[in-house]
Amino acid sequence: MRRLAAFVCALALVGPGGCRTSDPTTGPQYFSLVFNDFAAAAPLDVTTPMTLVFRDQATWDAFWQAHAPLAGSAPVHDFSREMLIGVFWGAQGTGCVEFVNSIRSVRARIDGVNMLGTIEVDIGPLPPLGSCATPINPLQVVTVEATITPVEFVGLVPS
Repeated sequence: MRRLAAFVCALALVGPGGCRTSDPTTGPQYFSLVFNDFAAAAPLDVTTPMTLVFRDQATWDAFWQAHAPLAGSAPVHDFSREMLIGVFWGAQGTGCVEFVNSIRSVRARIDGVNMLGTIEVDIGPLPPLGSCATPINPLQVVTVEATITPVEFVGLVPS
């Protein structure tokens, strides 16, 4: 019976988390994911702190129109290949830089309870924003390979 279970697991193996048990004593495993800045999001002016995941063009278009209406249409993006993950700090006083680099990592977390895993976006502190007198709303939007996996924001999440 044990060999049959091992064989079934071997057949069902999909990626690094295909045959995990639900043993809560084994800690989660993490797998780094590649992410890249989506600089085309720089015109967004989001005054309320929030985190968002965009998985389709319609949602992205609506958000763009609400937060960058003077910039024209939202940049077209291939959501069949990549999703967008946005971190918005809202109004932060004045400074020189709005598009920041505060996402420390994006990783898949697989544990024995949730076989599908979770995408974790680890947010670090805001970098120095400069001493300009311009009101700013810092943000970072990145691309990550498209998936239906739930996304969690950890670390210094804007609120």
